[in-house]
Amino acid sequence: MSSQPGETGLRRGLGPVEAMALVVGGTIGTSIFLVPSAIAQEVGSPGLELATWIVTGLLALCGALSFAELAGAIPETGGTYQFLKRAYPGTPIAFLFGWMMFFAYAAGATAVTASLAAQYAGHFLPGLAAPGSWGVKILAVAIIMTFAGVNCLGVREGGTTQTVLTILKVGGLLTVVGVCFLLGDGSVTNYLPILPEGRSAAEMTSSVGTAMILTIFSYSGWYFITHVAGEVREPEKNLPRAIFGGMVVLILLYLTINAAYLWVLPFDRLAASPRVAADAMNVVLGPASAGVMAVVVLLSGLGGVNAQLLNYPRITFSLAQDGLFFNRLARIHPTWRTPAIAIVVFGVVASLFALSGNYQQILTYVGFVGQLFMMLTVVGLIILRVREPNLPRPFRVPLYPVVPVVYIAILLWYLSNLLIARLMPSLVGIGIVAAGLPFYWYWSGKKSRAQ
Repeated sequence: MSSQPGETGLRRGLGPVEAMALVVGGTIGTSIFLVPSAIAQEVGSPGLELATWIVTGLLALCGALSFAELAGAIPETGGTYQFLKRAYPGTPIAFLFGWMMFFAYAAGATAVTASLAAQYAGHFLPGLAAPGSWGVKILAVAIIMTFAGVNCLGVREGGTTQTVLTILKVGGLLTVVGVCFLLGDGSVTNYLPILPEGRSAAEMTSSVGTAMILTIFSYSGWYFITHVAGEVREPEKNLPRAIFGGMVVLILLYLTINAAYLWVLPFDRLAASPRVAADAMNVVLGPASAGVMAVVVLLSGLGGVNAQLLNYPRITFSLAQDGLFFNRLARIHPTWRTPAIAIVVFGVVASLFALSGNYQQILTYVGFVGQLFMMLTVVGLIILRVREPNLPRPFRVPLYPVVPVVYIAILLWYLSNLLIARLMPSLVGIGIVAAGLPFYWYWSGKKSRAQ
C-alpha cells in the first residue's frame, strides 16, 4: 500500500450524478419516517410543524451554500476537517472535529442507521430481527461491513452503489407521497390552525427551537460530499452544484412528505404516532402497507449506511495523512486506490457501537458539539475571506456576508436552546471532545520532532 500522490493516489471517480446522490442519499435517513410526531408534540399546530421544517431547511441551505464556497476553494479529501485546518491553523480545532467524528458522532450515526435498517429487514426475516435482539445487532454489523467492503473496492463502486440506492429511496418516498395524496381521503382542514392557540410569541419561538433539535439532524448530511472532494472529478464545479442542487431537492422532498402525512392524518393523531409514515400508509392501504413501508425504510437505511461508509472514513484518513492519527490509516490500497484500512477500521468501530446498543445516547451527547463545529466552519469562511482574499473561489456565497451570518446567528440561537434543553448531555459531549486534547498534543509533538 502507498499514500504517495500520482498513480498510487486516490482516484477521481465521482462525477456530478454520484456527487448529488451522496448529498441527497446521505442526508435522507430514517428520521423522516419517525420524528414528525415529536415535532408536532413540541410546536402544537400543523402550520408551525411545517414552518419548523422550512426554517431548518433555510438554515441548512445557508450552511450548505457556505460549505459550497469552501469546497470549491479547498477541494481536498477530508472536507470539513480541511476547512477547519485552513481557517484555524496552529489550533487543535480541526483535530478535535476529526476525533469527535471517529469516536462518537460518525460511528454512532452509522450504527443508528444500520440498526434501523436491520429492524425493518426483520419484516422479511421474522424472528431474526426483533427490536433490541442480538439478531438485529448482528444484522446491523453485517450491513456495515458489507458496505465497508463495497467502498474498499473503489470509489466508483461506492458512488455507483450510492446512486442506485438514492434513486430507490427517493422513489420510495415519492411512493408514500403519491399514495397519501392520490389514494388518501384527506382534508385541507388538517393543515389548520397555522399557529397554536394560547401560546405567546416567545413560547412558540422556544418550541420551534426545541423542535429543531430533531429537524437539524434530519437535514444533516449535505456536507458528506466535501469529505470525498479529492475523489470528485472537476471538484471546483461539481461540488458546489451537488451541494446546492441536493439541498433544493431535500427541502422540497421533506416539505412534501410532511404535507402528505398531514393530508391523511389529523394533527392530533400525527402527534400521537411514534411511526408516522407507517400509520399514514396504514390509513390508506391497510395491512398491505406494512410491507411497503418496510421496503421504503430499509432502502433508505441502506443508502444512508453506504453514504456514511463512503465519506466518514476520509476524515480519519486525512488526519492520519497529517500525522495526527495512526499512520496505517493513511495508506491507500495500490489496486483499489481507496483508504481501505481507514474504511475497515471505521466499519469495525461503528459495528462495536451497533453491538453495544448505546449509539443513540452517544448521539445525544455530541449533538451540541457537532453543530458547534458546523458553525465554526462557516465562521471560518468569513475568516478566510479576510485572510486570503486572493484564494481562488469558483463559487461564491450569494448575498455574502448575509447568508453565512444568518446561518451563524440562527445556529447560535439553536445551540442556546440545546444547552437549556439538554445541558448535561451537552456537557458530556464537550468532555468527549476535550478528551482528544492529550492525543492532539502527543501526535502534534511527535510530528514536530520528526520534521
